[in-house]
Amino acid sequence: MATIPEHVKKLLFEQDCVVIPEFGGFIGNFDSATFLPSGSVLPPRKRLVFNEMLQFDDGLLTNYVATVENRSREEVKVKVRAFVDQVRSQIRQQQQYQFDQLGVFTQNVEGKLVFEPAGKINFHGESFGLGEFTPAYKRTAKAAVTSSTAPAILEPEVEELPAPLPVSTTPVKRLSRWAAAAVVVMAVTLVGAWMTGQHKTTLSSMNPVSALDFSWLNAKKAESVAVVLPKQPAQPIAVAQPVVKPQPVVAAPVAEEEVKVAKKNTMKFLVVPSRVKTLEGAEVAKGYYIVAGSFGGVKSATVMKKQLEGDGFRVQMFRPRKGLVKVVVGDQLPTAAAAQEKARNIGNHFHNNLWILKSLAD
Repeated sequence: MATIPEHVKKLLFEQDCVVIPEFGGFIGNFDSATFLPSGSVLPPRKRLVFNEMLQFDDGLLTNYVATVENRSREEVKVKVRAFVDQVRSQIRQQQQYQFDQLGVFTQNVEGKLVFEPAGKINFHGESFGLGEFTPAYKRTAKAAVTSSTAPAILEPEVEELPAPLPVSTTPVKRLSRWAAAAVVVMAVTLVGAWMTGQHKTTLSSMNPVSALDFSWLNAKKAESVAVVLPKQPAQPIAVAQPVVKPQPVVAAPVAEEEVKVAKKNTMKFLVVPSRVKTLEGAEVAKGYYIVAGSFGGVKSATVMKKQLEGDGFRVQMFRPRKGLVKVVVGDQLPTAAAAQEKARNIGNHFHNNLWILKSLAD
C-alpha cells in the first residue's frame, strides 16, 4: 500500500499545490529554461517550495487517498495525522526527515520547518521527460556590404625590379680593350709565321719574324715509357650491413565498443493510478500503460506523438478527467511487473524519463 509521500508525489504531476493537513503545503513554481555554466541547457521545470502556513484541509489529498485505497475519509484523516506525528517526531530526534525524492525537512532555531528541495523530478507537464541537453549553435555568414555596386577586383602584387644602371665607359676599360686587341693580333701573327715555316715558302726581307727559329716546335718529344704493373687479385669489398634493432610488438588497440559490456537497465519507474479516457471519450480498459510525456494541450501532445511514430513506436493519447494529456507508448499491459519490464527495454531511447499509468476504469 502506498505511503502518504508517494501519494503527494503523484498528485504533484497534475496539481500546483498539495496540502498535507496540519503539516504544510507543497507549491510548484514555474522556472524557465536555464543556461548552466557548462554550456548545457536545463529545460523548464516546476520548482517545489514548502509553506508551513498552509495547514487547512482542502480535501484534495484526502479524497485522492480515499479513492485510490478504497477507504473512507475518516480513515484517511487518521492515517494522515499519524504520518504528520511521525515526521515531526523524527525531525526532533534525528534533526531531519527525508521526504520521498522531493527533498529534506529540517528545523531551525525558531522551531520552524525548513525544506530543501532535491530537484530530481521535473513535475512540469509540457517539458516532462526532457533532460538536460547541449544546444548546437549554427552561425550564418553575412555577406559584406560595400558602398559601390561593382565587385572589387583584386590584382596580384607585382614586385618591381630596380632599373639597370647605365654602362659608363671609363679610361681603364678603354685600355683593357686595346690590350686585348693587341694580344689577339700578336697571336695571329705568330701562328701565321709558324705555318709559313712549315711550308718552307720564301719570306720577304721585310717580314720581322723571318729571323725567328721555330724549329723547336717540330722537335719530337721523347716518348713517355708506360710502366705496366702486375694485376693484383681483386679483394672483396666488405659492405657494412645495417644493424636492425628488434622493435617491440605493440598489440593492436581493441575497439572501445568491444570492451564495453551492455548493462542491463535496472530502473524502477513510477506508477501513478488515474482515471483516463481516449481523446474521443471512450473508456480506457483497466491495466498499465507506459507514459512518455504529459502536455497541457492536444497540439503539443500531437507533436510528440508524430515524432515517436516516426521512430517506429505505436502511440496513443489519453485525457484524464482533470489534468494533462498523456502520450502513451505501446498497448495495455496486464501487470505492473510487465509494465516495468517493457519500460526498461525502451527506457534508454527516452533517457529513462518514463512513468507508468495505472488505469482505474469505472
